[in-house]
Amino acid sequence: MPLNFKFIESFVGEYKEIIQDTTLLRHDRYNILLKLKEHLAVSLNEYERFQFSIESIIKDIEKDSTTYEELKDYHKRAEKSIEDFFLKEDNVMDVHDLFRVIRDAITQKVLFLVEEELKKEGFGSPPADYIWVGLGSEGRDEQTIMTDQDNLIVFDDRKNVNISETLRKKAAKSNIRDSIEDIISYYFREFAALAVERLHEVGFEKCKGNVMPTNPKWFGSIFSWKKKINNTIANNYKGFELLDIIILTDARLLKGEKRLFDELMEHFFGFLSINKHIMREFTKTAVMMPTALTFFGNFKTEKEGEFKGKFNIKLTGWAPLILSVRMLALANNIYETNTVKRIKILKDAGVIRKDMYKDLVDAYLTFVKIRLINQINIRNSGNGKLVSNPNYIDPDTLSPEEKERIRRSMKTVEALQKYIQDLLLFGQSL
Repeated sequence: MPLNFKFIESFVGEYKEIIQDTTLLRHDRYNILLKLKEHLAVSLNEYERFQFSIESIIKDIEKDSTTYEELKDYHKRAEKSIEDFFLKEDNVMDVHDLFRVIRDAITQKVLFLVEEELKKEGFGSPPADYIWVGLGSEGRDEQTIMTDQDNLIVFDDRKNVNISETLRKKAAKSNIRDSIEDIISYYFREFAALAVERLHEVGFEKCKGNVMPTNPKWFGSIFSWKKKINNTIANNYKGFELLDIIILTDARLLKGEKRLFDELMEHFFGFLSINKHIMREFTKTAVMMPTALTFFGNFKTEKEGEFKGKFNIKLTGWAPLILSVRMLALANNIYETNTVKRIKILKDAGVIRKDMYKDLVDAYLTFVKIRLINQINIRNSGNGKLVSNPNYIDPDTLSPEEKERIRRSMKTVEALQKYIQDLLLFGQSL
């Protein structure tokens, strides 16, 4: 088991009596350490082979000659390698980190290839700076084996604008008004539509909630984005809704100009700091999300339908935890997007106690681990395409230890919700 310290604990347990023998001669001590060295060598060699395979895939992704078909193959190979690594290592955080490295590289390559495709079609190079932003689990750096697209695009039509004659002619043929704003918007609509399709081709499922830049809600210039955010309240959430505001808090830059991303997020978080009542609505949403626990500590399962006898661990465990931690972090001006890092910063800032920190991290890791195992089981069963939602768990398939860990994790979520309710809703104002 590469880089897993459990075998060291087992080794020490196996040799505990001998190690504590103060009469042990030097060559006996040497032989014991030699056995440990052999164990370490095997583990380190296994890890080095794994790391080499991941780095090789990234190099292949970044080759100039790489095609979409090859990207799809590299994506599948990486998923299988990471799955195998997880089953050996049992480390959720490694899964998140490895998928970030692989999928960021694939996304950036796809966007580059899309730019090249549009050049060949007569659109020319991008006429303005733009950013492609990850949201959801991609934004929080919390991706698992099954993934979908959660992205937005922002472009800057104020500076560094370079509209080619070929793009202008393309726009005219499509009856686009001959203005800088309209032509640039035309280009990026074409870009976004092609990018969404190409990402789908290489293994990123389309978002069922339509959080993609082909949706006008997640597309626009920096000016239109600021206007969209500012008009949220004036329009009574009819355009950009409360859920959309929550989604935007997890934004992470994947490609493009950092200064443009910073400008967007500074405006967005400035908007939140001024409109405290929105934060209060966020918080109410977070503390009202129920877990799957009944009063007597059993699991509330579906009564009928496709998932009868099962509970949704994402909706009734993971999601209330993610949302509650996010709200507590934002209420304390913490703008980190990763959940575990948010929890750590809350602990370091004295917002939560050390014991709550440990319980929250354990709960997060438990929920994600169960989800990962369920995803792996579904994929390996060959029924992946037939399962409409991979987050439903049958309690009867869980071991007593797993049931207890999930119960404990859901109780931790409920304790956090109560803490937030007392602190932010009934205590100090947001």
